[in-house]
Amino acid sequence: MPSGKTHTKLNLIALPVIIVLLFSYGYTSKSFLLFFTIGFIIGTYFLSPDLDIRSASYRKWGLFRIIWYPYQVIMPHRSFLTHTFIIGDLIRLLYLLFVLSPILYFANKTVLNSELVSIVESNKTLIFNFVTGVMSASAVHIIADVLNTKRKKLFRKKRKRR
Repeated sequence: MPSGKTHTKLNLIALPVIIVLLFSYGYTSKSFLLFFTIGFIIGTYFLSPDLDIRSASYRKWGLFRIIWYPYQVIMPHRSFLTHTFIIGDLIRLLYLLFVLSPILYFANKTVLNSELVSIVESNKTLIFNFVTGVMSASAVHIIADVLNTKRKKLFRKKRKRR
Protein backbone atom coordinates (compact mmCIF):
# COMPACT_ATOMS: atom_id res chain seq x y z
CA MET A 1 0.00 0.00 0.00
CA PRO A 2 1.32 3.47 -0.78
CA SER A 3 1.83 5.78 2.18
CA GLY A 4 -0.60 8.57 2.95
CA LYS A 5 1.79 11.12 1.46
CA THR A 6 2.08 9.05 -1.71
CA HIS A 7 -1.70 8.81 -2.00
CA THR A 8 -1.99 12.57 -1.61
CA LYS A 9 0.68 13.20 -4.25
CA LEU A 10 -0.93 10.75 -6.67
CA ASN A 11 -4.32 12.38 -6.20
CA LEU A 12 -2.92 15.88 -6.67
CA ILE A 13 -1.16 14.74 -9.85
CA ALA A 14 -4.31 12.98 -11.07
CA LEU A 15 -6.63 15.95 -10.47
CA PRO A 16 -5.44 18.18 -13.34
CA VAL A 17 -5.33 15.16 -15.64
CA ILE A 18 -8.92 14.30 -14.74
CA ILE A 19 -10.01 17.94 -15.16
CA VAL A 20 -8.44 18.06 -18.64
CA LEU A 21 -10.13 14.76 -19.56
CA LEU A 22 -13.50 16.00 -18.28
CA PHE A 23 -13.06 19.25 -20.18
CA SER A 24 -12.12 17.39 -23.37
CA TYR A 25 -15.24 15.22 -23.05
CA GLY A 26 -17.42 18.32 -22.92
CA TYR A 27 -17.80 18.91 -19.19
CA THR A 28 -17.05 22.61 -19.44
CA SER A 29 -19.46 23.97 -16.86
CA LYS A 30 -17.51 26.09 -14.40
CA SER A 31 -19.81 25.14 -11.52
CA PHE A 32 -19.39 21.42 -12.32
CA LEU A 33 -15.60 21.71 -12.48
CA LEU A 34 -15.48 23.83 -9.31
CA PHE A 35 -17.63 21.53 -7.17
CA PHE A 36 -15.97 18.43 -8.63
CA THR A 37 -12.55 19.87 -7.73
CA ILE A 38 -13.66 20.83 -4.22
CA GLY A 39 -15.05 17.32 -3.72
CA PHE A 40 -11.87 15.77 -5.09
CA ILE A 41 -9.68 17.80 -2.72
CA ILE A 42 -11.89 17.06 0.30
CA GLY A 43 -11.98 13.40 -0.75
CA THR A 44 -8.18 13.39 -0.93
CA TYR A 45 -7.50 15.10 2.39
CA PHE A 46 -10.49 14.34 4.62
CA LEU A 47 -12.66 11.50 3.24
CA SER A 48 -10.03 9.01 2.16
CA PRO A 49 -10.75 5.27 2.21
CA ASP A 50 -8.03 5.09 4.89
CA LEU A 51 -10.28 6.64 7.52
CA ASP A 52 -10.66 3.07 8.76
CA ILE A 53 -7.17 3.37 10.34
CA ARG A 54 -5.24 6.10 12.14
CA SER A 55 -4.10 7.60 8.84
CA ALA A 56 -3.05 11.04 7.68
CA SER A 57 -6.62 11.83 6.62
CA TYR A 58 -7.83 10.72 10.06
CA ARG A 59 -5.31 13.03 11.78
CA LYS A 60 -6.29 15.95 9.53
CA TRP A 61 -9.68 16.04 11.27
CA GLY A 62 -7.87 17.38 14.36
CA LEU A 63 -10.08 17.38 17.45
CA PHE A 64 -13.02 16.25 15.32
CA ARG A 65 -11.32 12.96 14.44
CA ILE A 66 -13.14 11.43 17.40
CA ILE A 67 -16.21 11.15 15.16
CA TRP A 68 -14.33 8.59 13.04
CA TYR A 69 -13.40 6.30 15.94
CA PRO A 70 -16.64 4.23 15.80
CA TYR A 71 -16.15 3.92 12.04
CA GLN A 72 -12.65 2.54 12.61
CA VAL A 73 -13.92 0.04 15.16
CA ILE A 74 -16.68 -1.20 12.84
CA MET A 75 -14.80 -1.23 9.52
CA PRO A 76 -11.85 -3.57 8.97
CA HIS A 77 -9.00 -1.94 7.03
CA ARG A 78 -9.17 -2.34 3.24
CA SER A 79 -12.42 -4.23 3.48
CA PHE A 80 -15.10 -4.39 0.81
CA LEU A 81 -17.00 -1.72 2.76
CA THR A 82 -14.17 0.83 2.77
CA HIS A 83 -12.07 0.20 -0.33
CA THR A 84 -14.72 -0.35 -2.99
CA PHE A 85 -15.76 2.09 -5.68
CA ILE A 86 -18.98 3.97 -4.84
CA ILE A 87 -19.97 1.73 -1.89
CA GLY A 88 -17.10 2.82 0.36
CA ASP A 89 -17.70 6.49 -0.44
CA LEU A 90 -21.43 6.28 0.15
CA ILE A 91 -20.84 4.55 3.48
CA ARG A 92 -18.37 7.26 4.57
CA LEU A 93 -20.64 10.10 3.43
CA LEU A 94 -23.75 8.55 5.02
CA TYR A 95 -21.81 7.87 8.22
CA LEU A 96 -20.67 11.50 8.31
CA LEU A 97 -24.22 12.72 7.70
CA PHE A 98 -25.47 10.43 10.48
CA VAL A 99 -22.87 11.72 12.94
CA LEU A 100 -23.55 15.32 11.97
CA SER A 101 -27.34 14.89 11.92
CA PRO A 102 -27.89 16.49 15.36
CA ILE A 103 -25.95 19.56 14.21
CA LEU A 104 -27.81 19.63 10.89
CA TYR A 105 -31.15 19.28 12.70
CA PHE A 106 -30.30 22.14 15.06
CA ALA A 107 -29.06 24.35 12.20
CA ASN A 108 -32.17 23.53 10.17
CA LYS A 109 -34.51 24.51 13.01
CA THR A 110 -32.68 27.61 14.22
CA VAL A 111 -30.63 29.14 11.41
CA LEU A 112 -32.24 27.84 8.23
CA ASN A 113 -35.89 28.16 9.29
CA SER A 114 -36.58 24.52 8.36
CA GLU A 115 -35.44 25.13 4.76
CA LEU A 116 -32.60 22.56 4.67
CA VAL A 117 -34.51 20.10 2.47
CA SER A 118 -35.43 22.79 -0.06
CA ILE A 119 -31.83 24.08 -0.05
CA VAL A 120 -30.55 20.57 -0.75
CA GLU A 121 -33.16 20.02 -3.47
CA SER A 122 -32.34 23.28 -5.21
CA ASN A 123 -28.62 22.46 -5.13
CA LYS A 124 -28.76 18.72 -5.86
CA THR A 125 -26.70 19.10 -9.05
CA LEU A 126 -23.89 20.87 -7.20
CA ILE A 127 -24.05 18.26 -4.42
CA PHE A 128 -23.87 15.50 -7.04
CA ASN A 129 -20.81 17.20 -8.61
CA PHE A 130 -19.17 17.41 -5.17
CA VAL A 131 -19.89 13.74 -4.40
CA THR A 132 -18.56 12.76 -7.83
CA GLY A 133 -15.32 14.54 -6.96
CA VAL A 134 -15.09 12.73 -3.61
CA MET A 135 -15.69 9.40 -5.35
CA SER A 136 -13.10 10.16 -8.02
CA ALA A 137 -10.46 10.92 -5.38
CA SER A 138 -11.32 7.65 -3.68
CA ALA A 139 -11.10 5.79 -6.99
CA VAL A 140 -7.56 7.06 -7.56
CA HIS A 141 -6.69 5.95 -4.02
CA ILE A 142 -8.16 2.46 -4.50
CA ILE A 143 -6.52 1.99 -7.90
CA ALA A 144 -3.15 2.94 -6.39
CA ASP A 145 -3.67 0.41 -3.60
CA VAL A 146 -4.61 -2.37 -6.04
CA LEU A 147 -1.72 -1.66 -8.41
CA ASN A 148 0.79 -1.46 -5.57
CA THR A 149 -0.47 -4.74 -4.08
CA LYS A 150 -0.20 -6.46 -7.47
CA ARG A 151 3.31 -5.04 -7.95
CA LYS A 152 4.39 -6.38 -4.55
CA LYS A 153 2.93 -9.83 -5.26
CA LEU A 154 4.65 -9.95 -8.65
CA PHE A 155 8.07 -9.13 -7.19
CA ARG A 156 7.53 -11.44 -4.21
CA LYS A 157 6.92 -14.39 -6.55
CA LYS A 158 10.05 -13.62 -8.57
CA ARG A 159 12.20 -13.54 -5.42
CA LYS A 160 10.82 -16.87 -4.17
CA ARG A 161 11.72 -18.63 -7.42
CA ARG A 162 15.42 -17.81 -7.11
